[in-house]
Amino acid sequence: MQSGQSAGAGAAPAPIDQMVQALTLHPTFTRFDGAALRALATRSGIAAFAAGDLIISQGDPGSFAYLILDGEVDVFVEIPGDRVQMATLGRHNMIGELGAFTDMPRTATVTARTDLIAMRIERDNLMDLAAEFPVVAVAVIGELGRRLHSMNRPLAYLTYAAGALARDEYDAAMLTELTNQQGELASFARVFANMAAEIRDKQQRRREMEAAADIQKSILPEPLGHDGPAGAVDLHAEMHPARDIGGDFYDYYLIDDRRLAITVADVSGKGIPAALFMAVSRTVLRSVAGHGDMASSIGDANRLLAANNDTCTFVTMFHGVLDLPSGILHWCNAGHDPPYLLRAGGGQERLRATGIPLGIDPAAGHGIGETVLAPGDGLFLYSDGITEAFNRQGEAFGTARLEQALDRARGRSAAETVADILADTARFAAGTEQADDITCLALHYRP
Repeated sequence: MQSGQSAGAGAAPAPIDQMVQALTLHPTFTRFDGAALRALATRSGIAAFAAGDLIISQGDPGSFAYLILDGEVDVFVEIPGDRVQMATLGRHNMIGELGAFTDMPRTATVTARTDLIAMRIERDNLMDLAAEFPVVAVAVIGELGRRLHSMNRPLAYLTYAAGALARDEYDAAMLTELTNQQGELASFARVFANMAAEIRDKQQRRREMEAAADIQKSILPEPLGHDGPAGAVDLHAEMHPARDIGGDFYDYYLIDDRRLAITVADVSGKGIPAALFMAVSRTVLRSVAGHGDMASSIGDANRLLAANNDTCTFVTMFHGVLDLPSGILHWCNAGHDPPYLLRAGGGQERLRATGIPLGIDPAAGHGIGETVLAPGDGLFLYSDGITEAFNRQGEAFGTARLEQALDRARGRSAAETVADILADTARFAAGTEQADDITCLALHYRP
């Protein structure tokens, strides 16, 4: 059916008595006397709409209103990028009344929720009646005043609540009085309250994630000093999680006055579960390191991490112990990306896996490698967030680019090496989202 079809435009004659009765039930027309009500009903028409029909479009000029006789409508406000439902209205409610009272564009979009029968009230007819029946003019002015009064207080509530939300001082009780009322602004206030509650929940989760990130950062070791045994190495490491917190970690510490332990590890998964397993893995590795031979220590760590591991989380890890006076490095690679041994003379060697990741099989054995670092040699440990960084074309950074970047960084300090590799990775992946945690550790042996 055509939107806005009326009796005056060829529709069936309007049931005058039914229209008069509907008018008497609406607050706007309660002050009309019988003659004014019948005169308005006589000059109005009936419009019929099918479910889904557009009745009023926001922004269009308005010169009439509808009084619903049967059926329901949905009222929406159009905002950039979305349509917000404000209310559902039924019998004896009026829609588009500002168009009947004033020369203003439509402030909302209205569609038929069900098949609809409505009385169409034209502004010109209403104004003509105002000249003939002064009570009509009084009623129209009274209705506009009532609307102004009913808008100011709710808008004050909403403005105050919005300001409090921005200041992080919002309390749901601010809108209790308004949301318990009826009407379009009360419906909007309920939508606003739900939105504010969601924002508050997200703010709380954000604070919790920031606290977790701070805790995780505090777990990472402080920079290694240059005095005493530690003066035999230049070491620098960084970890950049893909989310607020991650599953990668690095660790280094002096076991005694001649041995330095270094670790880079990558826990499976992302977010809080991975971060928790990361913290447990670091604690376990520290608790067993330096006690007996390395094979036994790694075996103990693997059994501890596999015990009661219902989530099947695991950790790939490279763990090494460097004898600082001699340069002898004992190491275990539990399924981790093979680190690079960078020879002072220009060669590159890979320290490949000697066993599966920790936490999978409590009975798994892990081999131990031995390498000797000569003065000027270096190590570069990393997680797969570097080699598996992708550019916009879907290409991975890969080991070939990493090896070229390591060659270019030769002769640089440990901190400069890490910065160069991270910068090369960032340039390669520019414009894409970081998909995985990125961790790297550079060590230069200089006894």
